[in-house]
Amino acid sequence: MDYSLFIYIIGAFLVSLVTNYLVIDLSHKSGIFIDDHLSDLPQKMHTTPTPRIGGLGIFVSLLFMVKDMELGFRIILCIIPAFLAGFLEDLLAKISPLRRLTIMSVSAFMAIYLTDAVVLDFGFIQVPYTVGVFITLIAILGLINGVNLIDGFNGLASGVSLLIFATHFFVSILLHDYVMAYISLVCIASILGFIVFNFPLGKIFLGDGGAYSLGFLLAVVTIMIVKRHPTISPWYALVTLIYPVWEVIFSFSRRMLIHKLSPLHPDSKHVHQLVFRNLTRQNNSLTTLVIYPIIILFNVLAVYFYNNEFALIIIAAFFIVSYSLFYFYYSRKELLIK
Repeated sequence: MDYSLFIYIIGAFLVSLVTNYLVIDLSHKSGIFIDDHLSDLPQKMHTTPTPRIGGLGIFVSLLFMVKDMELGFRIILCIIPAFLAGFLEDLLAKISPLRRLTIMSVSAFMAIYLTDAVVLDFGFIQVPYTVGVFITLIAILGLINGVNLIDGFNGLASGVSLLIFATHFFVSILLHDYVMAYISLVCIASILGFIVFNFPLGKIFLGDGGAYSLGFLLAVVTIMIVKRHPTISPWYALVTLIYPVWEVIFSFSRRMLIHKLSPLHPDSKHVHQLVFRNLTRQNNSLTTLVIYPIIILFNVLAVYFYNNEFALIIIAAFFIVSYSLFYFYYSRKELLIK
């Protein structure tokens, strides 16, 4: 890696940091971009008015990704619709979930076309290109929504994303892929500039723009790393992303099958909220700190077994079973208490 590129990585951090500082200052002075703490939204956990467009600082700082990197430039182009879908919702709160999903799909199709981020190899089976395009589209949209679903506490969605990008950076260095290592570092720097203000005090929130951007980046960067290196098992991708991936699959399934609701219907029954109510005595930041070690553990295992398909499948299955048992135990416990 050209170590002079670290200047640009520091630049990404500083741009994110300064942008978020200015947003916080402007929001409180003018009363705009504020998330009302008195709203009755099920995911609301804050007690004071808080700016909700932290995604702006992350998005702007991602421009450093284009330094001598054709792939980075293409990723920036692809992320614009997904970011705008969330950012406009943060500003206007009038864009329907279906319209946002449609706009996100534009980003997904652009990524498929411009970066060839198409999942064709699943280890034990390879699929035709058209099938791969469909699966990739669902995967990108699913991860965008998965990150949005876990965006409930200070530092949760952003910290989980940072840990996954750190994993990708380590694997990229291990495989001497300095392009993906640089892209991962820019993502980390951009997130750090936000986390300074978000964790633990929650001075600013990611908002939909930030959550959608991070979900999109995680999906595309993960697909590209696996695709560029045949020695990496496709199941490495699932294990690194297992928390947001299973969160969206599980949440959408239970809403439709158990509660007979739209999969896009918001609620307060996510695992991080169960942890908050049952394990951390409703401590916002502590809830995040309880979840971090789990993410670290599974990402370390993903790195250690990155080319061992059987081990990665077992690890993913273990997470799914553990998550599901935790959910059903504590959700039933809450019902009995009521």
